[in-house]
Amino acid sequence: MRALALVLFLLGAAPAVAAMPGKSLLDHLAKGLRSTQVGDWVTYRLDGGGARVHYWRLAVVGEEKDRLGRDALWVEMEMGTHPAMRAPLSQIRMLVARGEGVAFDAGGVTRLIAAMGFDRPQEYSPEALAQVLAKRPPRPRAAPAGAGPSAPVVRSGQETRLMTPAGTVTAVPLELLYRSTVIKRTWLSREIPILQLAKIEIPRIAHALEVVEYGVDAKPRMLLPDAKTPQVRLEYVDKAFPQLPWLEEEAP
Repeated sequence: MRALALVLFLLGAAPAVAAMPGKSLLDHLAKGLRSTQVGDWVTYRLDGGGARVHYWRLAVVGEEKDRLGRDALWVEMEMGTHPAMRAPLSQIRMLVARGEGVAFDAGGVTRLIAAMGFDRPQEYSPEALAQVLAKRPPRPRAAPAGAGPSAPVVRSGQETRLMTPAGTVTAVPLELLYRSTVIKRTWLSREIPILQLAKIEIPRIAHALEVVEYGVDAKPRMLLPDAKTPQVRLEYVDKAFPQLPWLEEEAP
């Protein structure tokens, strides 16, 4: 779960339009899902410094109408210590409306199935899903007038060729700077499926997320619960997902 949280932290803070906090990245994902097709997949390598290396895989494995009658995609997410996801640490499958992406405040996700470690997959009940999607971070304290730090600045670079373990792609760098220090550097590429995300770097803490493989031949890999498997109810939500940075929106 720590590795999954680190992935979501990296994604939730990646710059793109403004300072690219959580909701902005989700909006970017929503645009990607409009052109995403069943079979698209991408695997990322997460380097947390030292020996903390994990892999994160996203795959679009099906499509159907959701309960609101919208065109939707089944997206599988896997986290593990092996690039082929042998014995994954976690698996999540979401039904995500096209055009909405995982913009949770717009109700983009209508079904969620999760399995952590050796636990059997369980689907979230509608009530539990609503509680998960409603989670919000605490509001930051306002700085005293005239005493606050300088605001971060986002700087966009020119389109260039970026070398990655998955090959060389055309990408645009976006940097989040505080004064003259680069806090985060994100590379976006339309050649990478689903997220259009090629790489994220956080130089000061030596963390990085980088694409290592992608393709168009994904098949469902997650074992789904049968009709007799009980759903996750409200009392289990906080235990399964104590806090999800990927669900957080920026505070005004």
